[in-house]
Amino acid sequence: MLFLTYTNSVSLQLPHPAMVSPRYIKYLPPHAAPRWLDSGGYLALKRGAAPPPLRELCRLCEEVGADACFAPDIPPPPDADSLTYFRIEMKNFSTASASPCPLAPVVHVHPSPGAYAAALRLALKAARELGAPLIGVGGAVPHLTAHRYALVRIRALEAFQAAGRIHIFGTGSPTALTRLSLPSDVSVDWAGWTLKASYGKIVLPPEIGGGGERHVTGVKLHKKYPVLTVREAEALRGWLGERSFGTPPLEAFIEKLKKSYVYRAQINGLVALLWHKEHRGANP
Repeated sequence: MLFLTYTNSVSLQLPHPAMVSPRYIKYLPPHAAPRWLDSGGYLALKRGAAPPPLRELCRLCEEVGADACFAPDIPPPPDADSLTYFRIEMKNFSTASASPCPLAPVVHVHPSPGAYAAALRLALKAARELGAPLIGVGGAVPHLTAHRYALVRIRALEAFQAAGRIHIFGTGSPTALTRLSLPSDVSVDWAGWTLKASYGKIVLPPEIGGGGERHVTGVKLHKKYPVLTVREAEALRGWLGERSFGTPPLEAFIEKLKKSYVYRAQINGLVALLWHKEHRGANP
């Protein structure tokens, strides 16, 4: 199952799984099904703000009618040594274990097999004590950025085999899923559908030009990205049309992608959901 992560008011007007952190609850679309609540641990790492306390998370989980909610977690730095990593994980699970509702604990990817295995055992213990329906696997994105796909896949599979049901954060793009080749029972999420659009980029399914990102606005970025070609735009129109999602004529389609951030985001979200459904047999 692929959850689109919401961080702003752009939305897709079709039922689909959606995830949101407490900071962005107001953006969760009313038609989202199922809906999950993230703890905001990644935002804590990026912005230095602590996730909400346990009782607040439990209250928010009930208020939004979330099907699953995750315990507060502070992701260890990806380059943390084993001892530092394990100390942070111990603190996370100690916090999670005190939850008054069944928040799902989160274990984080680390290169050390021993440190990760020990942290995973703590996550499983916390999940059992809380009656949580699954565990989360976090900390994957920095490793994916460094192209450590094999490491993320190994750690995800270890958690999946031990827990039976996991969610791995931030890995839901078609490109990441193709490279990770995870079992279809592993759920994922992706915030990049809007983030990429804000940078002027469109995401292609792997069937078109090998997939990946294409720049469409002409605005200079901090590094060079491939530019969407007319042939690729035509192929994307055809791909969407074959799946009953209409687009304007080719010229107007390209112009709309160039000028509208909202349209780029909606196309990115649609591509991700449709590709996921076809290749992993999941919603919507």
